[in-house]
Amino acid sequence: MITTHRSSLLALADEPVASGVWWSAVARALDDLADRLDADALLDAGPDGALERAVDDEPTLANRASSANSERMALQVRVFELRRFVAAHAGDPDQVEPVAGRLRGVAKGEHHYEKRVRAVVWDSLSRDIGGE
Repeated sequence: MITTHRSSLLALADEPVASGVWWSAVARALDDLADRLDADALLDAGPDGALERAVDDEPTLANRASSANSERMALQVRVFELRRFVAAHAGDPDQVEPVAGRLRGVAKGEHHYEKRVRAVVWDSLSRDIGGE
């Protein structure tokens, strides 16, 4: 599960600069997030992943786990689309603020996804430990 990149996305969104360095950092941050989401798909959502184990331990969590997977996939699409937009508009000073706004949205989506996955896994563990 991804846990730490949100702050760099927010830092880039909160301090947008019409410079090549900023555009490059945005592209790199989005590429890194895409890679982490791909890894999460294997680690959390794969057949031996945390979400699958949570559902195995507590079948009532199946809908929440499925929802978390759907949220990750939607976030992957948003990241891909924003990365493509950045590639097409890098260097355009008129696009800095729109990109910063979309970065904030992606960071918020990432945070929500992280919380959802943690909640499913935690609920599975706490129910198992509690003997419910």
